[in-house]
Amino acid sequence: AERELREAFGSELPVFRLDTDATAGRGRLAETLARYEAAPAGILLGTQMVAKGHDFAGVALGVVLDADQTLRFPDFRAEERTFALLTQLAARVGRGEDAGRVLVQTLAPEARSITLAARHDSDGFLALELRRREALAYPPYGSLIRVVCSSPDAHEAQAMAARLRGLIVGSAATVLGPAPLFRLRGRSRSQLVIKCRDRLSTVRAVGAAVGECASDAVRRGISVSVDPDPQ
Repeated sequence: AERELREAFGSELPVFRLDTDATAGRGRLAETLARYEAAPAGILLGTQMVAKGHDFAGVALGVVLDADQTLRFPDFRAEERTFALLTQLAARVGRGEDAGRVLVQTLAPEARSITLAARHDSDGFLALELRRREALAYPPYGSLIRVVCSSPDAHEAQAMAARLRGLIVGSAATVLGPAPLFRLRGRSRSQLVIKCRDRLSTVRAVGAAVGECASDAVRRGISVSVDPDPQ
């Protein structure tokens, strides 16, 4: 995206990158923001950092590329996070006397997180999201436990997650997955999400399952992590 923007606009509109790679090092973030604010015109390109916690004057246009990326993420908060991203960006655009615009690239324009964000309808989104979570026993109406298996070999991670699922599935809980996660530090990952109303008994069942597989996981170079309250 950065290369294409530079080719399209040349020196007419300088491009300033705002992400963890471009702003690594002491003072780099403040320097980038100062250069952007001092420029008569420019494009601030970056990750979700762009939409969070920064107040820029004179921003006329905000663009979200591939908003479906957060919608597709295997997390029950995916719609909430998409709605938050869009509303946060909208709050950064058109401050002051000049009106602004937000463009959203999506293959799911009918998704409620997108349509309600377009209407700035926070109350409507909250009501629908709470109703959905109550029906599906998601927090705050139920508890979640996340188990992640990681290995240099994707098949090994998937197989261990499937084995754990088989050991947990008889408990009074709903087990979702295994589902693949993006690779992290050269390791493939597979995830289980356990949804329950009786938290204590489910934590015990998960602990027993992980304990039964622990020695085999170590022998095969598989790490298993349990998050009793995934955020």
